[in-house]
Amino acid sequence: MNKELKTVDTISSFTRWAVVAIISCGAYVVYLTYLARYSFYDQVIDGLKISNSQLGVLYGLYGTTATIAYFPGGVLADKVRVKYLATLGFAMSAVLTFWYSLAPSYGQLKVIFLLFGLCTTFIFWGIRYKAIRLVSTEENYSTNIGISYGIVGVVGLVISFISIAIFEMFDDPTAGFHTVLMFFAIINAVFAVLSFLFIPKFADEFETERKKFNLDEVVQALKHPGVWLTTLCMFFVYTVYTSLAYTVSFLTAIGATAAIASIVGTIRTYGTSLFSSPIVGGIAEKKTPSKTIVVCTAITAGCLIVMTAAPKGAGFIIPSVVLIIVLSFFLNGAYGVTSSMLTETNVPVAIFGSASGILSVIGFIPDMFVSPIVGSWLDTYDTAGAYTRIFAVLAVSALLALVCAYAVRVYKKKTT
Repeated sequence: MNKELKTVDTISSFTRWAVVAIISCGAYVVYLTYLARYSFYDQVIDGLKISNSQLGVLYGLYGTTATIAYFPGGVLADKVRVKYLATLGFAMSAVLTFWYSLAPSYGQLKVIFLLFGLCTTFIFWGIRYKAIRLVSTEENYSTNIGISYGIVGVVGLVISFISIAIFEMFDDPTAGFHTVLMFFAIINAVFAVLSFLFIPKFADEFETERKKFNLDEVVQALKHPGVWLTTLCMFFVYTVYTSLAYTVSFLTAIGATAAIASIVGTIRTYGTSLFSSPIVGGIAEKKTPSKTIVVCTAITAGCLIVMTAAPKGAGFIIPSVVLIIVLSFFLNGAYGVTSSMLTETNVPVAIFGSASGILSVIGFIPDMFVSPIVGSWLDTYDTAGAYTRIFAVLAVSALLALVCAYAVRVYKKKTT
């Protein structure tokens, strides 16, 4: 065997944890520019000097590229080494973020967001779990994945709070935004170098006898009720999940400062996930994923219904913060365990890959249309009118996710 090729048994402890750290940090770092609006919505709008509708179009373009790239991204991960894909993903993200920081035209921004879909989903997404698997045994893979998610949450919190501090250094929001983007570009460039230096080539990255594509497996997956119930549940859960970026702009719209809204957005995005994923995941393991999702989406819908009906004014800032944190906790938990319903509905191992592909492509379609629609509402209606519509639609989506999860429970009882 080539001495340069490593296995889980021959890599050093340092190399193992270097790979886990780089890939786990990368699961946040490579998405830094895309995720900016989740904590800094108003700063993004002010920094780019564009409308809500235009920002929605940009994220819709990203969502289109990303959705199309899920399937080929998985194939690419089975053809090219993790070392090179990680390096390329970070390097491409660094270049695009640097370009983004130079105040490009709106036409150039469209190109940048289309390309972001390639460096994240097409290049990096496929190696996210594969790299962790390559440095793990069957026994400690779950532990390493749990550690990986913890690293993502911690890195997200640290970088977000550093970004908030950078914004506070500038009176001009545009200058602050572009400085933050330069900070993001540098981080991605550093991780590109770290990936090339510390991620080894693995002996078992590629199968010696690759299984050929089998259309029958896709057809079987499409015919399985569990695949469709789980996919539809993911579609509705993700519709709410990807829309939570607008809770940041909602807080500023009703009177909160941009700094407070950013802190709440950071805690909502990264702080709650640090606790919700392991807690809700543990409950799902004991009570079944579908039952857990029914409870989580019911609480999420309840919070959104209150936000829909409540007056949109300064007196609602503190209740809004509480509701946003609560619904984020339960929604993050539901999002984390939704795919587990594929196992709960006894989707056969032989078609599990095809089922996961269907889940990814259809479940994440909301990235293509949510941002353009919501952006248009924010520019068309006043604060009360826009956010009443947004929260009402999200409440309905949460209830539809609940219905899908309950249908899984009914299906499971009928088939067991």
